[in-house]
Amino acid sequence: MYNIMEKIFIITIGRQIGSGGLEIAQKLSDKLGVKMYDKELLNIASRESGLRNDLFEKKDEKIENGLKGVLGSLLGIRGYFADGGAISLSSSITEEDLFTVQSAVIKKIASENSSIFIGRCADYILRDYPTILSVFISAEKKFRIARLMDMRGITQAEALKIIDQLDKERAAYYNYYTFKKWGDASSYHLCIDSSKFGIDGAVEMIFKSNFYNINSI
Repeated sequence: MYNIMEKIFIITIGRQIGSGGLEIAQKLSDKLGVKMYDKELLNIASRESGLRNDLFEKKDEKIENGLKGVLGSLLGIRGYFADGGAISLSSSITEEDLFTVQSAVIKKIASENSSIFIGRCADYILRDYPTILSVFISAEKKFRIARLMDMRGITQAEALKIIDQLDKERAAYYNYYTFKKWGDASSYHLCIDSSKFGIDGAVEMIFKSNFYNINSI
């Protein structure tokens, strides 16, 4: 484990499904000696808000119609509990409300410790953070298909279906909340094609980048 510096820094990683973005983040986390946040963010958001975890899981990096946002009056309240669990209030809570809670969690974590965040518009949420590197991991489709087939034991057709569906969902989610374009080079500091450089090569590129002085670039 290598602690690269004493001051707090943040790395955000957006990724195409099957590009190895999560594996890259995990290896980078080990190499830098900092914590990586992916699905754990949903658990923290649920705990902090008092809302049921399945609400966050169902809306994770997805966007739907009918966004209204009513959580303003609920923020600051730990939630309501029945039989030891949080009541979902699902008839009132919207995607925007959940995004607000999740954003607050991301900002709180970033203010306290160096961290790596996977997806969830963290690059936009922390866009004014003084020391941040936003990365996007992409890969050729055949590379992504092969990885999904191997990792999930599925057919080529099934892998392609997953890729097409999740790419659309992640793009819609990111574009809606950030007013930028998911996967576009102008939306990030560093874009890497893992099918060209490999998983370990991508890790090294991020590790050796001048991310702690990103504002001077």
